[in-house]
Amino acid sequence: MIKSIERSLSLSRLIIIDGLRRHALLALVALCLASETGALLFFDFIPRDIGRASSDFVFSIAWISGMLFLLFHAIQTVSWREERSVIYTLLARPISRNEYVIGVFLGLAALLFLLNLILGVLGWFTLTAIKHKVLTVYFHVLSPGFYLLSWAGLTAAELIILSVIILISSAIRGGFIVLLLTVSYYFICSGLPVAKEAVTQGLPPGSNSIIPFLFKAGTLLFPDLGRLDFKDFVTVTDPAFNSVFVLTGFMLASSYILMVIFVACLIYNKRDLQ
Repeated sequence: MIKSIERSLSLSRLIIIDGLRRHALLALVALCLASETGALLFFDFIPRDIGRASSDFVFSIAWISGMLFLLFHAIQTVSWREERSVIYTLLARPISRNEYVIGVFLGLAALLFLLNLILGVLGWFTLTAIKHKVLTVYFHVLSPGFYLLSWAGLTAAELIILSVIILISSAIRGGFIVLLLTVSYYFICSGLPVAKEAVTQGLPPGSNSIIPFLFKAGTLLFPDLGRLDFKDFVTVTDPAFNSVFVLTGFMLASSYILMVIFVACLIYNKRDLQ
């Protein structure tokens, strides 16, 4: 067991080194830095509620950067392509297929965590600088605790998408197809809660329709990533915070990631790599 963990961690270190060598994070950090520098120059054009608008901007840029990392670097790393024989070498002994899946996930997750850590520090300095430049009436409060919670939720949502990328790539060959399916998965996760609310509001009171149940069952495959979005609490003076809801969201996200990685391991064990 210990040897298996060591081999997975060794592979994850290779993934991290490869990601740093390709400057996968450097370009995204530069993009985020340029965007937030622009926010420092143009926040005066926001008429009111500057704090919330600035916080939304920082987290939106971070989400876009994380998605670019997942859709391009992560998919390129895990996808099966004929011109690259790296996967065939890695799956040979002494590393097993399960160790390969876990090692790749841990390596990419570490890169994603590092990216969010850097962007989180940059975002905090950006919001602090904006808060000190405007009157208190435009930027009431900047909560460090909720700021960290928001970044934890954002990272958890990105880890869910990363686990799905590994699952899709375990069953399908070709980076472009994995990219399309991942984008489709994200759109379904984002649109399912909206469709559920619209359909539920259209039903008469006391209706025994099976449609709401089907929407709830659909969240087992396509979780609501909005449950992990806490950025609205960062600049609110008296937030309506529900700790049970937050803990439940993180527990469901962790369970979903473990389940998806487990299924990916099963698929890799049954696939013929030739």
